[in-house]
Parts: sequence; C-alpha cells; structure tokens
Amino acid sequence: MITKILLTLGVIVICLWVLSSRNQPQLKTVVNSAERKRRKQLRIAAFAFMGIMVVAAAAMIYLEVDARNAVVTVHVINTQSGDKKSYRVIKSDIHSDGFTTLEGVQVFVAENDRIEIETRQ
Repeated sequence: MITKILLTLGVIVICLWVLSSRNQPQLKTVVNSAERKRRKQLRIAAFAFMGIMVVAAAAMIYLEVDARNAVVTVHVINTQSGDKKSYRVIKSDIHSDGFTTLEGVQVFVAENDRIEIETRQ
C-alpha cells in the first residue's frame, strides 16, 4: 500500500519538476501560433494527467482504508469436535494466531482450529 502512495507521489513530483524546469528564463524565441497552441494543449494535458493521478491515489487510499476497517464475522471451528463460535471483528484486527473482537476480547486460535471470515456486502 505504501508503495502505491510513494509511486504516485513520485510521478507527481517528477511532473511538477519537469513543468517548473520549463519556466526558467531563456532567450526569447519567436514561436508561431500553432506551436503556442500545441504547448498550451500539452500543458493542459500534463495538469489533467496529474489531477487524474491525484484522484486515483485518493480513491485507492480510501478503498484500502475502507476495506481494512470493515466489520466481519469470524467463525472459529474446532476441527476435532466441530464446535463453532462466531465473533464480530474489525478486519485489520485479525492476525495469524488470533484476533481482537469489537468488545475488546482477545481470542487466540489453536492449531487445530479453523477460521472462516464472513464479509457482509
């Protein structure tokens, strides 16, 4: 997740750097109107691309945070006896050896227990 954010920020920084390096003082050149129009279109396209990248990054972050904070039902099933217990858990609180319920109870899972995660949609 952090890689996606860093990659997006890197692209934005590079785009801003390229655009700012174009604005350095140079010798005045005569540019025809077709060239001026093309440059203006390229500048608009670059800003539109940066805007799309920012919106896409924000959407990815929102969806990732929303998925991590979803409340799911965890079923712990004893494989030997078949007993089944259900708990309500925030998805980010599930670990390989156990989880923490919404009530704050820490549940540790034995090796012979099976975990099923049920998401409600």
